[in-house]
Amino acid sequence: MDNTKYVESVVEIELNWNTQFVSQSKKYWDAMFRFSFSLCNNKIKAEDIHQTSLLKSLKAFQKFVINYNAQANSNEEVDSLFQSPDIQYHFKNWLFRIVKNTYIDDREVNKKWKFDSSEEALNTLYNEPSDPLQNDFSNNINDLKKSEKEFYRLALDDNWKKRLDQLNDRQRSILFLAAEDYSYKDISAILGIPIGTVMSTLSRTLQKLKSN
Repeated sequence: MDNTKYVESVVEIELNWNTQFVSQSKKYWDAMFRFSFSLCNNKIKAEDIHQTSLLKSLKAFQKFVINYNAQANSNEEVDSLFQSPDIQYHFKNWLFRIVKNTYIDDREVNKKWKFDSSEEALNTLYNEPSDPLQNDFSNNINDLKKSEKEFYRLALDDNWKKRLDQLNDRQRSILFLAAEDYSYKDISAILGIPIGTVMSTLSRTLQKLKSN
């Protein structure tokens, strides 16, 4: 039985954390698969990455919840926690980071990409202190232009698989996250690369796609 079927069928046996994981995460499964495909550009490999990522996130789900509410011990409390848009935001990012880390578990990929996948580094990106003036400046830098977002969405239309063939794995993953409406800072945190690298890579990717 593959991991995706396991995640769904295990609910019949255990009715607590596993049930909650399926309930809270299922709406992101398609996006997780598309992200997996954007990383490796191979359907079979993407399915393996997707299934392994689901199993990893299922096993770590309780720890994720307790990190935000150490007192959560009922379905009602977990449901209440996930009603928060902020929790949904962090949860989706967490799932995507698991997909990315699963992809770079391969030693050759890890060597090539040299990602810093430590949770400490990711947490620093989300929790770094700043004053309101710095936030305004940061928002202007981190947000993608509306015209760029629209182009990235169009790049992933019916011809998206053909377009992705033109790009390397880093370009594909950043393009996908940009099309998913993530900011530069979000993409930086999920992929564990500097914001400057995200911006320069997107710029080169934009020019490459427009020239074809």
